Order: sequence, then structure tokens, then C-alpha cells
Amino acid sequence: MHTLLSLLPWAAALFISGVFLDSLRFKFTGHPTTRHIFETLRAWSKIDLFYPIGPWVIGLGELAASLLLIAVPAALVAFGGGEIVGAAQFAGALIAFGVMSGAIGFHLLTPLGIKTPVQWSGDVIVRSSASLFYAACATWACALYLLFVRWPAVSSMIG
Repeated sequence: MHTLLSLLPWAAALFISGVFLDSLRFKFTGHPTTRHIFETLRAWSKIDLFYPIGPWVIGLGELAASLLLIAVPAALVAFGGGEIVGAAQFAGALIAFGVMSGAIGFHLLTPLGIKTPVQWSGDVIVRSSASLFYAACATWACALYLLFVRWPAVSSMIG
């Protein structure tokens, strides 16, 4: 049972990284859904930085979080630095928590809404879904879990 519980943080980290790494192809290629999301936020906020810069900034944050959640800890374990795995995952979870808090907030508090376009025919929205919102909520919950479970590792490093 203890072994199973020790794998839960890795499962949460893998889930977050899977969501983030999958989304990079949309953020870095100018996909219509990404464009719609960030252009909606730009129009609502009157902040021009939301698009085209927003997807790149968020994508780079998600990539950094994924590296800190999986790649860096795996390298640490492989090369004998396993005692700071928790701190690396905490840092990745902190980034993920921040990014997903923003995503959830924008879905709930702006004209973006919970349902976003997921299927297009040219420039016409064919189908909308709440799947991105639900993925953000699940990712946020996993990040929050990791912040709690990995805090002792950070706390012991701080002293």
C-alpha cells in the first residue's frame, strides 16, 4: 500500500504534464481554438498582449512546469539527486497551479465562458465543449495535491 501511495505524486505529475504537453501543439501553431481563446481575452481586456504573445507565454510556462514535474525529477533519480525530487515537483506544481488558476478564472469570469470551440470548419465553429475547462480543473486539483504532498521536501530544504 505504501508503494502505491508513493506513486500517486508521480501519477499527478504525469497527468499534468500530459495535459500541458498535448496542448503545446495548439498553442505553438496558432490553432483556431487557441486563437479564439486569446483573441476573446484580448477583446475583453483591451490588452493586446493576449494575442499573439499569450499562447507562447502560457505554452512556455506549461513546458517549464512539465520539465520540473517529470524530466528533472527523473534525471535526479537517475543521477543520484533523488532527495530534491520533491522540490522540483513542487516548483512545477506551483507553475501549473498558477497557470490553471488563471485559466479557470478566465473561463468563469470573462466572456470566454466554460464552453470553448473544439471543432472548426474553416473559420466557422462547428462544435463547442467544456472539455478544456474540465481539464483545467482536473489539472488544477492535481497541482494543488502536489503542492501539499511535496511541501515537506521544500520545507526541509528551507530549514
